Amino acid sequence: MFSIRKAEQKDYSDIAKVHVHSWHDTYLDLLPISYINEMNNLAKRTAMWEQILRQPEVEVWVAQDGDTIVGFIGYYSQNERYEITTLYILPTYQHQGMGSTLMKASLQDITAANAEARFHLWVLDTNTNAINFYKKHGFEQSAERHEEMYENTKIIDIKMIKNTDPLTT
Repeated sequence: MFSIRKAEQKDYSDIAKVHVHSWHDTYLDLLPISYINEMNNLAKRTAMWEQILRQPEVEVWVAQDGDTIVGFIGYYSQNERYEITTLYILPTYQHQGMGSTLMKASLQDITAANAEARFHLWVLDTNTNAINFYKKHGFEQSAERHEEMYENTKIIDIKMIKNTDPLTT
């Protein structure tokens, strides 16, 4: 059984480990291995999370199995707009409802404190598992896209949005 809680500054190293391991597993068949190896470095991720958790506009929730962090979701907020920047679960803990629990708990907490909150995220256009997961949680694909070239591969991220306005949902 797992539990969910808001992340604390001391969690940065454990979050970085989950990020590196699950990012590698998630994108192994979706991105060039050279891109994965270049972008997914434990030392860089650890330093990144140490800094991120100090920022007041960032909110991170973690899922734990006992005392071990096995998943997390992170948001960046600005003017009632929230970008979900990360949602990663260790591969051995996926498909057990942990991602849904993290998503629901964090969305409920944010909307309870800010009824005007708006949410969006960017997802790799070939990551159909993630796209379907986000659709299940009320996100819809927008027309916005971000493209980058890496070596000879075009990497496309699509924007998904969630409307929390009770008058339109």
